[in-house]
Amino acid sequence: MKKSLFALTALASLSGAAMAQSSVTVFGILDVAAREVRGADSMKMLVNEGRSASRLGFRGVEDLGGGMKASFHIEHGFNPDAGSADSTFWQRRATVSLSGDFGELRLGRHKTATRTLQDDFDPFGTSGMPGLNRLMGLDRNRIDNQVSYFLPKMGGFYGNFEVAAGEGSASNTGSGAARSYAGRLGYRTGGLNVSGAYGEYGSATKLKIMAFGGSYDFGSFMVQGQYNEYDLGSLTHKVANVGGSMKLGSGKIVATYGLAGGIVNNKADLMAIGYDHSLSKRTTVYGTVGRIDNKQATRFFLAGASGAALPTAGGNSSGYEVGIRHTF
Repeated sequence: MKKSLFALTALASLSGAAMAQSSVTVFGILDVAAREVRGADSMKMLVNEGRSASRLGFRGVEDLGGGMKASFHIEHGFNPDAGSADSTFWQRRATVSLSGDFGELRLGRHKTATRTLQDDFDPFGTSGMPGLNRLMGLDRNRIDNQVSYFLPKMGGFYGNFEVAAGEGSASNTGSGAARSYAGRLGYRTGGLNVSGAYGEYGSATKLKIMAFGGSYDFGSFMVQGQYNEYDLGSLTHKVANVGGSMKLGSGKIVATYGLAGGIVNNKADLMAIGYDHSLSKRTTVYGTVGRIDNKQATRFFLAGASGAALPTAGGNSSGYEVGIRHTF
């Protein structure tokens, strides 16, 4: 009996140690909004993404000893308004990593260095109806086949560098852009955060993206801004914005103004204001109004617009939405 009890105690001890050294977390977001957009005509809809794209993910970490860890992160996007899945199951992220005092080595599909900067300094996180990406057009969000290195903690400095194998493709578009590489460096201290990024995508006609951004958190409110420049052959497209957020009781007001220009017939202004109200740490209700004023023959439009709701050349795109976001 004593031997059996000892064996059970040892087994429980080993099991507890193993559990302490490794873990797996299930997480996700469900975000659904009722939205109306107006262009040449109007359209009402229920959409997947008002503040954040809906997703389901799994991430885990294993302690390898000596300060080194192995980890994975897989993340799938879906549409709760229709119960449908993205065409590529783990398209949001699928990576495996080794990390330690040297930093992190990450392999797989994930966001580009230039896009993470744009996300960080857009008050709406380049998400939902009025995200700054509505004016970008040439942006590169996620890229396949990446090998990335993230710097270790170095005071307030942070950064990462990435290269992606083209695997025979010469395209500068989509997630399979050939031989792309990018990097980002930044400095964060107190309420200040400033960063710059640069990337080249494709091997035939390269798309070059340069981005700079900054923010300052005063506690009760935050100001944010960024400048992005896209070069494709002889064409140059520029996008900038300024905005921020202000706390108001259990919620916050979010506002942004964006400006696009450079390429002929690609000039527009974007304006949006929203309010987020926290019902708990995990649940938020929100509302947004936004508008894009196109210049010349430009046809930028708010997220969700399609068909008759698209603006005419040089026309405007406007809309409003109310929604619920729940995280787990």
